[in-house]
Amino acid sequence: MIPRRIALPLFAVLAACAGNPAFAAGKPEIDPAAITRPPGYRPYAGDARELAVLGDKLWNDTRLSTNGMSCNTCHANHGAFQASFAKPYPHRVAMARDKAGVKRVHLDEMIQACMLMPMAAQPLPWASKELAALTAHTRALQKSFRPAASAPANPCAGK
Repeated sequence: MIPRRIALPLFAVLAACAGNPAFAAGKPEIDPAAITRPPGYRPYAGDARELAVLGDKLWNDTRLSTNGMSCNTCHANHGAFQASFAKPYPHRVAMARDKAGVKRVHLDEMIQACMLMPMAAQPLPWASKELAALTAHTRALQKSFRPAASAPANPCAGK
């Protein structure tokens, strides 16, 4: 039996993912161009501390999505990160491969994929402060991530 403190948040995540049109069976999930860096891309370059503060705030902001999810919905306490998250980017990510046909992604591209897939929103503007802030925050989380011997299934990755 799953403890109530785990079951209730897990149920909320599964319900949010179930309502996400990106997970409808038989449809291509997303256009790979939507999550691939555009030609000539230059990420926003700002103050590292300011980006870290903004990134932490955005990580928990459900207003980024159309379904009430935030980055933290799937990734609280390093949840739903697979072992590959420990590897330097760009690298293979199963969700990007399975849902967009993209073999290798940079971290900012994976953030864009999460915006489209689990969060059912539009990607952030490529040169935006917000994308740079979420990328900086996620990179900081990556530094403290240690893959478990058996990672739990990602409830937001879809089936």
